Formats: sequence, structure tokens, C-alpha cells
Amino acid sequence: MNNTAIWQRHPYLIAASIIICTTLVRIAFLWTNQLDLVYDEAQYWDWTRHMQFSYYSKGPLIAWTIKFWTSIFGNTQFGVRIGAVFNSLLTQSILLYGMGHLMKRPVAALWAVILANTIPLFLASGILMTTDSPLLVCWVTALFALYAASINPERKLPYIVLAASMALGILAKYMMLAMLGVVFFYCIGLWRRKMLSKVFVKRICMAMAVGTFFGFMPILIWNMQNDWVGFRHVAKLAGVNKSATAKPFFRIDRFPEYFGSQVGLLTPWWFAFLIFGGWTALKQGWTKKGAEELGNDDEVRQALLLSVGFWMLWGFFIFWSFHTRIYPNWSAMSYAAGIMLAALAAEKGHVWGKTALVIRSKRIPLRKTGVIIGIVLFLIMHSMGQLPFRSRSINPAMRLMGWSDMSEKLQELTAEMPNPDKVFYFSDRYGVTANLAFYAPGQPQAYCVDWGRRKTQYDLWETPEAKKGWDAIFVRHKPVDLERLKTLFESVEVMEYQTTHTNGYGPKYYIAIAKNYNGNWPKPENGSY
Repeated sequence: MNNTAIWQRHPYLIAASIIICTTLVRIAFLWTNQLDLVYDEAQYWDWTRHMQFSYYSKGPLIAWTIKFWTSIFGNTQFGVRIGAVFNSLLTQSILLYGMGHLMKRPVAALWAVILANTIPLFLASGILMTTDSPLLVCWVTALFALYAASINPERKLPYIVLAASMALGILAKYMMLAMLGVVFFYCIGLWRRKMLSKVFVKRICMAMAVGTFFGFMPILIWNMQNDWVGFRHVAKLAGVNKSATAKPFFRIDRFPEYFGSQVGLLTPWWFAFLIFGGWTALKQGWTKKGAEELGNDDEVRQALLLSVGFWMLWGFFIFWSFHTRIYPNWSAMSYAAGIMLAALAAEKGHVWGKTALVIRSKRIPLRKTGVIIGIVLFLIMHSMGQLPFRSRSINPAMRLMGWSDMSEKLQELTAEMPNPDKVFYFSDRYGVTANLAFYAPGQPQAYCVDWGRRKTQYDLWETPEAKKGWDAIFVRHKPVDLERLKTLFESVEVMEYQTTHTNGYGPKYYIAIAKNYNGNWPKPENGSY
């Protein structure tokens, strides 16, 4: 009788079953419209109505992707988000193929699929259509293409796949450029282990150059035509622009928040497996003793690639968090390699020799506990709209609810206007503007007035100056500045509106009913990027 667990005997079957089942759950979740679009999703959808080579904050791939799916499923929440489900399916399939077939680690591949469905970061990426969703597909594909090329440098296909992944990844998000660093340090590691061939170096440089050129050129052309606003925006966020207010380079106050967010994005138990796996790979790939203990060139290559893929990017953002604010998702691509490192550690079943935590003489298995809690997280995340918890502090999803209700309120207010066909919608924040564009009656073009805010994509599009004499509806989170609105309209009435959802209250908004627009749209101020 075979006492080996079924998941060890049939890892591909179990992994494929997990991928299929979780994909169906995600589709069902989207179909029920439990969560309204987040601001960025609505903004990316709005971009699809202005197809361009690039946009203010990101490349064009997210708009192209949403455009493709909405052309099939319509301009609906499902149509906007179904691409995220497809990308999640692709990512998991690539992980299974890459770790199982290319790296010949089928059990670890199964664990990678399990982690991809129990880690909050990847769970969110599977239902929210953000730029990290297509970027993750490109990044994971590039990692495996790089590995495949290093195993068989004479084979052409891996270089072609790498170049294509690089190009599409840059079109998704500038973060893909960090893959250049991964390739560089991977080559250094191969050179130290005397595994670097001249053919590999020549072809990998060509593939990266071609991919970078075709991915970056549309973005460069667009920025040249738009006063480099995209690059200025990225420089501002990164804390390297010359116009930024002088501040100390090193400060410790932001690090605890950033580090805590990283543990939260992975959950503490899988984070422990990740750090253990990352440290193990670092020793195996970068020390002579570690490489000799492995005794297998392919496994040394894996250790080199995954340690570089994780530590380079993750370590950089840890360091940079001492200088400026780092958004939690900026390091997301480091977890593409990180999830594989954690999977390799999970395959071993221990963290630094410990298979369980012992608390008050009670033994808590690390791996089993991670899976159980992960399943609970998966179920909670895909039923957030139905949870009975009405407090936003308990149920964070409540912050993402209310715009379906707001849509009905906007229809009601518009119908009460003297001429409902001559009403436009605007806000002074890009997120609210984007949601107005999606949820207002007829999904019209909405506008974002500049009263001293950070610049946005809406500053590059048309203004409502031609709508002189029209009425308007203005929406924002905070109390309305009546004096400013009265410089644009003959009369203004303000109301508070508490949005609701199936299980409780959403955010509160302030709505201004403005009559007879005078056509004097405020000129953009010299706001920050």
C-alpha cells in the first residue's frame, strides 16, 4: 500500500483542479456584482474611450485589455474585471508549467498554486483589474523564459518569449524595467558559478533590448507629445524629482508601516516560509558551499534566479522606504519569485527546522495552518459583499460598495433637472470623476476640475467649456466649497448622501446640484505630479 499523500502522488491533477475550481469561484463572484469598481478600475475603463499610446500614470496595456473584454461583455463591472480572472488563470497555469515542467519540481508547483490562492495579494489581483494583473503574467513568463534560455542557450524560443514578455510588461507598467536588473544579477550569479555562456549573454542582451525598445517606444512617443507628464509623475512618486520639497534622505517613520503592509499582503505564516525559502536560495546560489551541497546545476540556476528575482526588488523597496513613501503594491513583482521560494520551503514542510509553533504546550503545524487559514481567507474574500459585518473597520469591502446605489441617485437627480439631456458630471478628484463616468446615467464623459490638486489624466482631455448654459452635478467625499462652485454656476444647492449596499452603508458623499454653467472652467494650476 502506498502511504504517500495523494497531493504528492498526483500534484498536477490536484493543482489543475484547484486552478479550475478557484477560477469558477472568481467568475461567480464577479457575476454577482458584490463589489463596485474601485477608483483605479473605473479610471482604466475610462481610458478605453480615449485609446492612446500611453497615459498619465501607466502604459496602455491595461486599457487595451479592458477594451477587449468589454467589447465582449459590455461596459459592465463584469466586463471590466473578467480580464483579472483570466490573468489569474494564466499566472497559475504558467507557475504550474514553469515549476513543474521546466524546473522539474511538480510538488513545489502545486504549492505555488496553493499559495497563489491563499495569499491576499494574489487573491486581490485575481478579481480587481489593476495594472499589476497583466504585469504579473508578463513578469512570471519572463522569469521562466530567462531560466529556460540559461539551460539551453542555443534554443531560440525562450528569447522570443522573453522579448515579448518584456515589451508587454512595459506597456502594462514601468515596473517591468526592473527585469533588466534581474537579468543583470542573474548573469553575475551564473558567471560566479561558471555557468555563463557567451551565446546566452549575446542573445539575452538582444532579447532584452528588443523587448525594451518595442515596449518603451509608444510610451516615450506619448510622453514627448505630452510634456513628459508620465515620467514626471513617476519621478514624483519615487521621490527623485528635482521640484520636490527638500527632505531628509533617511527617515525611519515610514518603514514600520511599509514592512507591516508586506507581511499583511502575504500573511505572517506564508511570509515566514518566503523568508526561509529566500534565505535558503541565497545560500545555495551565491555561496560555494551551498552550490556544492545542491550538486545539481539546474537547481543552482533556480536558486540564483529566484533569489535575485525576490531579494533585488524586495530589498530595494525596503531600503527606499527609509527615504520616501512606498505603496504596498510596488514590491508586488518581487513576490512572483517569492511565491516560488515559499513553495519550495512549503514542499520541505519546515521553516528553519521547525514544522510547528508551540504555544502553551500546544503544537500548531505551520504548513497545515497556513492552508486552512488561507482557505478561510479565500472564502471570505469571495463573499465579501454578502458578509453580515456592516462596520467598515471589520469589513474593508464596505469601502468598495455604494456606487451602484449612487448610480440610482444620480439618475433620480438628473431626471429632476429642467433639461436632463443637458447635464454634465464632475468632481475635483480623479477617482470620483472616474466612477461618475462609469456609474452616471449613460456613462457620459465626466470632468475633473483643478482647484489645486495633483495632476491627472483628466487634465489632458477636453473640458466642459462648450457646455455653457448646462446644469451639472458635482460629487466629492468632503464638504463642498460653495464659493468656488458659485464662480462657475448661477445657483448651487448641496446635499449629503449616504450610500447604501445590501449589507449596510457605503461611503458618504456630498452632492452639489449646480444650475446654468457660465463656461468659465478653471485653468489648471501648477499642481504637483
